[in-house]
Parts: sequence; structure tokens; C-alpha cells
Amino acid sequence: MLPFVRKVVLGGVAVGLSVASVAGCSGKPEAEPIWAGSTQGLETPTTAAPTTAASAPAKPSPSATKAKITYTFPVVGKSSYAHTHHDYPASDVITACGNRFVAVTSGVVLAVSAKDTWTAKKNLGATRGGLSVSILGDDGVRYYGSHLSVVADGIEPGALVKTGDTLGKTGDTGDASACHLHFGISPPCAKQGDWWNQRGTLYPWPYLDSWRKDGQKSPVSAVKAWQKKNGCPTEPTADA
Repeated sequence: MLPFVRKVVLGGVAVGLSVASVAGCSGKPEAEPIWAGSTQGLETPTTAAPTTAASAPAKPSPSATKAKITYTFPVVGKSSYAHTHHDYPASDVITACGNRFVAVTSGVVLAVSAKDTWTAKKNLGATRGGLSVSILGDDGVRYYGSHLSVVADGIEPGALVKTGDTLGKTGDTGDASACHLHFGISPPCAKQGDWWNQRGTLYPWPYLDSWRKDGQKSPVSAVKAWQKKNGCPTEPTADA
């Protein structure tokens, strides 16, 4: 079992905890030449062909237009993670700094923190993640990754992403004491600002286990069940 990776605040000083493993435009066509003896350009009687009303184009069926939901593991490169997490459900994916953090599924970027403002003195829950990105998947689930060293160019609220698109690179910003990706799964709820939900409401490891093996296990039903039972908390319920 891997320990969690974060800084502990003692008397306003952040103390690092060790980890077990760190893994053209087209112009008009030219006129054809008129040759001697040609009838081109001369009016000749013609018989109009019967006309019929144009039929309306067929509407595409939903199955023909709706893209298939696919999933992938959030970190590219060697990594490890445990089936536990401190205080609340989430996963710390231990990996080297600078590895790619990618979108686990297609969707839209919800929130981005591109500046590390965490301090040991204040130790605010809203800033503990350092640099982070959250997306709303096309499956209706919110996915969150934090402690990044950098957010990828073009990743901003409203940007569309596809499965495997780079969102940033792993790091140790915020209250992290070693390089890793904090990965959370939650319902969309407020979409922005509700950091206590965004950081994770149910354990990701069953899905990480699947995605790592190119499986396609979906958290949709579990997230819906959690929200039906708990709603969307309006304040932290643990580790505030």
C-alpha cells in the first residue's frame, strides 16, 4: 500500500512526507471556344422536363452522430497508485515530474488553476492542488488532476478535448511533497469553485485498474448513485 503524498503543516512550516515508490478560392470556369459549324450559343427549341419537389434530406440518427465514449489512463509514463487515499476518496498516481497528464475521456475543460498560490501558513483547501485542470467528460462525469508542473497551451475553460489530449505535465505544486498526480472523480455539481467536490467524491482506482489495461470501465453509474445519495455538498465534509 502506497502512502499519500502531501506536505504536513507544523507550526506554519510545510514538512514533506516520503513515498514508498515514485514511479482556394475557385474562379469561374473559362468559356469553351466556339468552332466553325458549331451550334453552341444558338437557341434551339427544347421540351421542359417534368419537375418534382425535392425531398428533404434525411435526418441523421443519433447512433450515427453520437461519438462513442472511450477512456484512457491519465498519466503517460511509468507510475503506480494505491487503492487508498487519506481523508476522502481520490487517487495519488506516483510518477516522475514532467510526465504527460492526459484527458481520460473526451469533453470540455471546466476549470484551470495555472498559478501555484498555496502557502503552508494559510494552507487553504482551495489552493492545495497547486496547478490543476478539471474537465467535464462527454459521459457527464467531472475529472480532476492537480499538483501539475505546467498546464498545456490552449487548455482553458471551454476548450474541447479528446481522449488522450495533453492537459498538462505532472509536478509537485501545491501541498505536494513529491511528484505525483492527484486524480479525482466527481459529479459536475457547481462545475467551478466547489473544490471539496472537485478533488474527488468516489475512489478512482477501480477505473484506473481498467484503463491501465486498455479496459473501458465507466464511472457513470457510480457517480450518479453517489449524487443521488449525497446531492452536491456546499462545503467540505473532511480535511477542510
